[in-house]
Amino acid sequence: MTLGKGVDDMVGPDVQVSERIQQAMDMAKAFHEGQMRRGNGGMKPYYDEHILGVYNILREECGITDEDILITALLHDTVEDTECTLDDIESAFGTDIREQVRLLTRIQGEPFSVYARRLFSQGSYQTVIVKLADRLHNLRTIVYMPDVRWIQKKIKQSYTDILNPLPEAMRRIDGRYNEQIYMLADKIEEQILEVQRALNLKHS
Repeated sequence: MTLGKGVDDMVGPDVQVSERIQQAMDMAKAFHEGQMRRGNGGMKPYYDEHILGVYNILREECGITDEDILITALLHDTVEDTECTLDDIESAFGTDIREQVRLLTRIQGEPFSVYARRLFSQGSYQTVIVKLADRLHNLRTIVYMPDVRWIQKKIKQSYTDILNPLPEAMRRIDGRYNEQIYMLADKIEEQILEVQRALNLKHS
């Protein structure tokens, strides 16, 4: 595992990031090295296709500049999908980031509904906004997957386990990013309709 150099091209060479965010980029890129994901144009490195995709939704579309949110977004899949541990996260970024990543990490064998219930009942606004950005990016790339039944399952899951518990979570969490959270929820609903239209066209 080798650390990456500089900000990835997908973020843009003229984008200035803090030392902590650069450290999180390097860490995520290193741990996800070798992982691939299907996207527009075929298989691409997971870090480029998904991790930066989620990061850019938050930074560019939501206007998020909060370092802790952006770092959590960059690291949200490291413990679940790589050899990275929560202790690694804490050592590099402290206990708060560790807790956000812990809540975003689905335990092996855990039903998604149980994972989502835990996340929305215990998570902070940071956790919720990263999860919504993660789901939005997944829905934007899901049409490239070949399994239609799997796609339909993810669409249903987006309603039952992501959007439905959101109002209750919003009554509990700090409201400083309410506007961005509701915007992401609206974008998720819009994207679900886009996916359904694409599936209908594909099979018409």
